[in-house]
Amino acid sequence: MNSIKINGIYLLLSILLLTACKEGQRSISQNNSGLESRIDSIGEKFVNDGKVMGFSIAIVKKDSVMYNNSFGYVDSLQQIPVTNDHYFLMASISKLVGSTIVMKLVEEGTLDLDDSLSYLLPDFPNQTQGEKIRLRHLISMTSGLKEYSSTIDSVYMATGKSPTKEDYYEFFGANELEFEPGSHYKYVNSGFVLMAMIVERATEKSFQGNIDRIINKPTGFDIQLISKRIEDPIMSEHFQLNDGKISRRKHWPWIKGDGGMTNTALQLARFPYQWMNGSIISQNSFKSMKAKTYLSSGYYSEYGFGVKNGDFEGELMFGHSGGDATTYSMMFHFPRISTTIVTMVNTNRTTANARQIFSEVALIALEKKKPDFRENEVLEDNLIDFVGGYLIPGDSENKTAYIVHENESKSLYYTFDKNPKNGERMYNLGNGVFWIEKWPYDRLRFERDSANNVVALKEFYGGYMSRIRPKLTVHDNIKK
Repeated sequence: MNSIKINGIYLLLSILLLTACKEGQRSISQNNSGLESRIDSIGEKFVNDGKVMGFSIAIVKKDSVMYNNSFGYVDSLQQIPVTNDHYFLMASISKLVGSTIVMKLVEEGTLDLDDSLSYLLPDFPNQTQGEKIRLRHLISMTSGLKEYSSTIDSVYMATGKSPTKEDYYEFFGANELEFEPGSHYKYVNSGFVLMAMIVERATEKSFQGNIDRIINKPTGFDIQLISKRIEDPIMSEHFQLNDGKISRRKHWPWIKGDGGMTNTALQLARFPYQWMNGSIISQNSFKSMKAKTYLSSGYYSEYGFGVKNGDFEGELMFGHSGGDATTYSMMFHFPRISTTIVTMVNTNRTTANARQIFSEVALIALEKKKPDFRENEVLEDNLIDFVGGYLIPGDSENKTAYIVHENESKSLYYTFDKNPKNGERMYNLGNGVFWIEKWPYDRLRFERDSANNVVALKEFYGGYMSRIRPKLTVHDNIKK
């Protein structure tokens, strides 16, 4: 009985404290009151829509806070408002931080990007694969390893039992590579699971210990793995939208390098400035991380070493996103204006995801208008070059994206069944770039080889490159 009373008092005090923090939580530059009200209205709109429990937004220019505010709740009972001090799951933004740790260890001579997987992890179950795969392949999404999550995550969801190293090894030992390392880009978590194992083995320290030494100590940040913070009262719970209802979802305590780090939106928005200025790694290492990755199949990927590159409505950006069924963390830096925008959401499977919120916030911060190219598309006669099927290596044939030409409108359509009536009209922006009204902040861009043949379709989501689909003839060559 005494324990129940104590817990009740603790909960009440927590609510009062967090509510008090909520009243004074907004942080913003004095010269940006217009920015404040416009972004506040975006936050209120998403909360009132009822499809997200809570989220936090931060905008930092160099090391000065331009905006920081939070909306909604962090608990199932909707009694504890989100504050700027609440921690959220960084999800796959962890990959960028993990790759930064790798680059520091390369600088120190502990690792080499050209070390083979079999050298770095001598007990890796498939030595033939291990000899082909290099460390650089693991952190640039070019390893050819199969995605582990659909198999291993489902076991945890069914049993509640966290996977072990042996479980991962059993999975990798049972699956062939989907393409030759270095020949293609495919976004998978598998390389970054192994990256964390490699860091721990090479340093003989825990992954958290490496985060603390390489990231937290020189910067004053407090990035912690979810396993360290899962019981922290200022760690947001995690939720999922199913059939219009938001329900609590368990955090996954075992994840590390592929998505297990936590932070506040404001600290995360400060990260790029420290990452770029030499506080954590050298500026040469930083440049290597964000450089494009050239593929042996004849073109390049905008994904560097744990870094997503792209542009948002003509403004160059780099950083990373993270999420599950929907994106719930975004961190991107815009170098021309030295500004980083972060959105962190605690709800999965929602249309009100971090990418959507990010795009609307970015329009305001960058003084852009919502794109609409229906009236001013570029007219070209060679659209037939783009027609065909495009498929990511290792994916099933039913995931083939087909670009079809509709004779009546003389336009291209993006489909999955070759029927333009079931597809999306593509508006030509010129130079192989297309816009689709349904996804206004996304772009489709076609790649050509040295002979000017169309060889791949790149998909940019909210500005960053997300997928590369080789044209089917090229895809067949990659498989061979």
